[in-house]
Amino acid sequence: MFENSGQPWICPSPSRLLLRKSSVDVAQAVLGMTIANRDKGLIITEAEAYGGSDDAASHAFAGMSRRNRSMFEDGGTLYVYLSYGIHRCINIVTGDQGDGQAVLIRSGIAVSGQPENINPMESTGKLVEGPGRVGRLLDAQLSDDGLDLLSSMSWKLLDTREILAAEQIPISRSARIGISKACEAQWRFEINFLSLNGRG
Repeated sequence: MFENSGQPWICPSPSRLLLRKSSVDVAQAVLGMTIANRDKGLIITEAEAYGGSDDAASHAFAGMSRRNRSMFEDGGTLYVYLSYGIHRCINIVTGDQGDGQAVLIRSGIAVSGQPENINPMESTGKLVEGPGRVGRLLDAQLSDDGLDLLSSMSWKLLDTREILAAEQIPISRSARIGISKACEAQWRFEINFLSLNGRG
């Protein structure tokens, strides 16, 4: 699907400092990055930011609990929670330890390969929409909650923005979906997946 002379990508992880920025900043920065669990990956095209005690729509709004404790870890931690008793939703924790911020991954393009060596020739081109479908594609488990995306042996976050020319694609901004509080916050960010690597 993506032009790269048929060669696999060798891509680094983003820096910890980047992931320690606010959830609003990171939600925009991860667009075009690839999140992978073993041999299944997703190029992120849509993400939502959730704050801490200042965001009534956030799981962290009322403080730390057994369910959301991973949100209070360092930026780059994986936060997986169960929605409606069936959907395992994937989040990237942001900010410093104790902040309680995270970015929900809502949509992306399915990719197969190895987490540290994603092959663009094996990209399915399939757009996976909705956090439940994203979690299913990546086979997210509640036991994955709390893993470090920068050091885990199974889960990885790879900075594929440059090879996809993702930073040149305009980002659309809108209100978050499926919440009943803080609905006015324009914290949902999205890029047109057809524009990745000059396909638009």
